[in-house]
Amino acid sequence: MSQKLWIGVISLAIAAGLIFIGLPDKDGVSPRFLRFEAAVVLYPPLVMIFLVGGAAELIAALLTASR
Repeated sequence: MSQKLWIGVISLAIAAGLIFIGLPDKDGVSPRFLRFEAAVVLYPPLVMIFLVGGAAELIAALLTASR
C-alpha cells in the first residue's frame, strides 16, 4: 500500500475520532473542552482539515494506483 493511502486512512480515522469526542452526551451537554467560546471557532476547522485532507489523500492514492 502506498504512503498516500495510509495518510488518508489515518487522517480520516483522526477526523472520526475528533467527531466522536466532540459529541454531546445524552443530556445534550457538550464536552468540557468545547464549552469555551473559542472552541466554536477552532474545533470545526480542525475536524475539517483532517476530514478533507484525508479524503483528498485517499482519492489521490486510489487514482494514482489505477495507472
